[in-house]
This record gives sequence, structure tokens and C-alpha cells, in this order.
Amino acid sequence: MRLRRLREWFLLLPLLLVAAGCGPGVGGTGTGEGYALEFFGAKRASVCSASFAGELKCPSRIVIGPAKPDPAQGSELVIWVDDPAAARVVVRINVSDVDVNALCGGVRFGGTWGETSAGVRRFFGHFTAPGVEAAKPGTLDVEAVEGGGLAYTLSDAAGRTVFGPLLLQRADKDPTLSSCSTVSPAPLGSATYR
Repeated sequence: MRLRRLREWFLLLPLLLVAAGCGPGVGGTGTGEGYALEFFGAKRASVCSASFAGELKCPSRIVIGPAKPDPAQGSELVIWVDDPAAARVVVRINVSDVDVNALCGGVRFGGTWGETSAGVRRFFGHFTAPGVEAAKPGTLDVEAVEGGGLAYTLSDAAGRTVFGPLLLQRADKDPTLSSCSTVSPAPLGSATYR
């Protein structure tokens, strides 16, 4: 009888190990790779196809005829800030991913550039904000502004503005952070998700 239970336990062990790695409350985020893109019905795309790509560090290439950039290709790291001497908002775009950290406001967003079947192109990801217990799906719109800089607007899944529009300028190096910072500059990856 004991040998039979032991054998049943070993047969169930692989299933238990797989279940332990999935979903919130059991060690995972419940989001998985590309979850926000799927949530919004979007597919991963290269940020170098964005209207503001000229403001990034995209690889130069010569193309004859119409061709879209490879979704795996994107920009080298580019940092955008409100004030390089005392940054309250820092945005990092690397490859086709973005990390937004509004240090003084406690708003964070992490996402990936994507495009919906309707042609809507923006960053799709998750955000946290004061009063929000767990990270929620959101989108980040980015627009080039005449005279230089980019305007960033963060919205929730219903399209309500959470943050912005805020005009940021490109920084040549990591900025000096504002003394109001109460939020870690670490990426959003440590947040919990709903």
C-alpha cells in the first residue's frame, strides 16, 4: 500500500511542478511573456517602425521597396527625462521595451511596443500607481513634439489617462534623480499582477 502511494506521488510530481510555476498566488505573475500584448489584441513590433523612431537609436539600414523592421530589432538604450539635473520622471527605451518611472508621483509602467490588427501602435504593458494594489494593464502613447522631445501619456485599459501628457527630453547619460524620490528606480518586474 505504501509503495503504491509513493509511486502515485511520483507520477503527480511533474504536474505539481508545472502548476507551481503558473498563475498569481503560486509564485508566478499570471501574465507570462506577451500577456499585455495579448490582452489588448496586439502583436509585438519594432519600436523602430514608430512615428518617433527618428528620436531613438535605431540601426540604420538600406531597404529597397516596402519592408517592416524585424520585431526583434529595436533601439539601443535611450533615456528620456523631465530634468537631467533633478529627474522626477525617467523613461528608458531599450530594444522595443519601455520602463517609465515617475519617481515623485509613484507611477511605474513597463511595456513592449506593439500593433493591433486595427493599426493602433503604442507600448502595451502594466502600470502601478498610488492606490493601485497590483499592476494593471495599460498603454503608453508617445508622440514627437515640434521643436524636440517626446510627449508621453499613460492610460489604463479603459483609456482613462493615468499620467501625462508629459514632455520629456533625451538625456545623454543616467540623470541625477530628484530628492523627492521615494520609489526604487528598479524595473517594474517585481510588481504583482491582476
